Amino acid sequence: MIEDLLEHIGVEDIRPRGNEIQARCPKHKERTGSREFRPIHWSINRISGAHHCFSCDYSGSLVRLITDMTKLKPFDAQVLIHKFNVELGEIEVPDWEPSLTKSVTKQLRHEFIDPPNGPMTVRHLNKEAIRRFRIRWDPKQEAWILPIVGPSGETWGWQAKSPDQVRNYPLGIKKSRTLFGIDVLRNSNSVALVESPLDACYLDTLGIPAVASFGAAVSDRQMRLLIERVDEIVLALDNDKAGRREVMRILGEKWHHRIPMRVFDYGKVKGKDPGELTRKQVEHGMANAILAAFW
Repeated sequence: MIEDLLEHIGVEDIRPRGNEIQARCPKHKERTGSREFRPIHWSINRISGAHHCFSCDYSGSLVRLITDMTKLKPFDAQVLIHKFNVELGEIEVPDWEPSLTKSVTKQLRHEFIDPPNGPMTVRHLNKEAIRRFRIRWDPKQEAWILPIVGPSGETWGWQAKSPDQVRNYPLGIKKSRTLFGIDVLRNSNSVALVESPLDACYLDTLGIPAVASFGAAVSDRQMRLLIERVDEIVLALDNDKAGRREVMRILGEKWHHRIPMRVFDYGKVKGKDPGELTRKQVEHGMANAILAAFW
């Protein structure tokens, strides 16, 4: 078993979680100078053998992990894998993404304008939150321009959202690798996870730290980004079929076993997402959010 192999090469605090196995990052101290105290940061996929630390970015294949840990040569690492009866599938190599930070930042600044007061009023947004999230406006398309920013603060692109369509730039951008607002997340023990960037901005105007997943689907990478930054997540996905189905999927995969989690209480209100609720309704939904284990 791969768990036995990991223990054999010296990986500590092994915690199986379905197809993912969490443990203390074996190279964290070497890369950062300090010991890893949260074993949920590093994980390895039992199918592919690919591993990654979301704290220090140490990553690679199972063979590379073995050679790094034991100084064995790659061939001998393969022999060791066979000895422990570990059978691996192909490692999925992510698409290469060009670095567009400088050009994208320039476009956001010069091609678009500050949002007009009218759309801001409709969405109940204030200028402070607009500036913090760097939201812009496309006057030609009458669309919100929502920056897509990587976890480290680099600008990847944007999402243009108008009443009749949503477009992403550049084509093929991987929104699932980040969260809207992750780069400006204020210090908080708890954060609300919503679908729409504009809903995250609205909650922020109410003093509620929030991030958005850019849609109903929440990726494993997005969940890990939150786990390493906050102590509790309130799932405030849309109050529709797709949103409720995604909440059930997240709970079914037992993410609430890794981090305290509650589910926003919409109660009997008619709004389909937090952006359609009043301040009082949002505050009620947060205060009465249901523990994941009882949802």
